[in-house]
Amino acid sequence: MITSNPTPRVILTGAQGLVGKAVGGTLIEDGFSVFPLKSRQHGPMSMDTSAGWIDKDFLENAHAVVHLAGEPIAQCWTEATKNRILLSRTESTALLASTLAQLRNPPKVFISISGINRYGFHRPKEILTEKSAVSRQGFLGEVTEAWEAATAPAKAAGIRTVHLRTGLVLAASGGALKTMLPAFSAGLGGRIGPGTQHMSWIRLGDLASLVTWIVRNDKIEGAVNAVAPEPVTQMAFAHELGRVLKRPTCIPMPTWLVTTLFGQMGKETLLADLAVMPDVALKSGFKFNSPQLNTALVKAMRE
Repeated sequence: MITSNPTPRVILTGAQGLVGKAVGGTLIEDGFSVFPLKSRQHGPMSMDTSAGWIDKDFLENAHAVVHLAGEPIAQCWTEATKNRILLSRTESTALLASTLAQLRNPPKVFISISGINRYGFHRPKEILTEKSAVSRQGFLGEVTEAWEAATAPAKAAGIRTVHLRTGLVLAASGGALKTMLPAFSAGLGGRIGPGTQHMSWIRLGDLASLVTWIVRNDKIEGAVNAVAPEPVTQMAFAHELGRVLKRPTCIPMPTWLVTTLFGQMGKETLLADLAVMPDVALKSGFKFNSPQLNTALVKAMRE
């Protein structure tokens, strides 16, 4: 059990991922000590979800636990893959939440990542906030419902519990933007599907700052939409990315091609229509560094 470090300890899962590295770095800059909780291992500072085992002593006296680990969404959705996506989120979250509830000195806050697909994937002409009705629409709707429900033991034990509902995370070093850049840089980019569907996004740096802000703000709990306050249409996003790269964006990817290449995954991600606003963050005083898409894309090229 680690108790000698004078700075507040934050336990972080998924620490080596795109978001995890950014969150860990921002927490350290803000005065926290960050300790990764390694996955799929049976040993010190680790958890092995398949065995139902976790280093319980390692979690004692932590100020916060931030849970970011999970199987990647962007892959071919076979039934086996979908099962891995679901179990990687629910089993690890349930193991963490139940263990935190049993600690002698539990953390003050448990932040568990989720996604805006908690609202479904097709909500045209709606502006969605944390008060909007949730939905089990689609596979990701079912995943995020079960994912958030798995935190229940921590909440029942009185631990401040936050569901971080993320949108598209913008960073040139990873995720969807990295995948888009080769085509757009070559002038081969364009709208996806009809282009009228809304996208809700957040720059990686703002997401990391939001997590740190939540750790410090003891009044924030429940659902928090981790998106910038400027949802845009997919066509507008493609046009803005072309402007930043100084390339044309005149080669569309039609709906039939999206569904042919990506199937259900493409329908629930690339063709999703979700205009989500971060009401909880805005009304509680969080300041986005990059609230507009143009500025966010310019900065994301360096992240």
